[in-house]
Amino acid sequence: MEPEEVWSEDRYEPYIQDPLTPEILDAAERALGVRLPSSLVALLAHRNGGPIRMTLPQDRDYDIVHREIRGIGEKFPHLAKEAWWQWEDEDADIPTPTDPDWLIPFDGDGHWDLCLDYRLSPNDAAGLRVDPAVTVIDNDRIGPDIEFPVAESFDAYLAELVEPQNYE
Repeated sequence: MEPEEVWSEDRYEPYIQDPLTPEILDAAERALGVRLPSSLVALLAHRNGGPIRMTLPQDRDYDIVHREIRGIGEKFPHLAKEAWWQWEDEDADIPTPTDPDWLIPFDGDGHWDLCLDYRLSPNDAAGLRVDPAVTVIDNDRIGPDIEFPVAESFDAYLAELVEPQNYE
């Protein structure tokens, strides 16, 4: 999918990071301990985060309104391991995902997060995890089942995106 097909014409500036450079990408990947998917890097090279014109189909087991892809940079929101469930107290009686250190949210509103899921990913020669799946963490679910697989890869996730339906 071409970047022009993904990014919205709405250029909501607070959500768009400064232009992506190889140095910024390298520093982010080293800090996260992962290699970002090449298709995500291509999107972020075109525009470093912001609103998207596509969304996930609504006939899924999870209830999310996917409207953005976070970029790499200092502005909020950005790609980072900063979901509240990554800091949660182990003794708290709140369902949290397993092995949260390898989930990187790229959209979400605090009630749900759409994540690059590196939990089962191999390492490359540099020791960075590669080839993430895409998973939803739905924090509003009651019970232990808060994780929902979306796609086996970021490319497969892109292939699932559809035009949003208009609701009146």
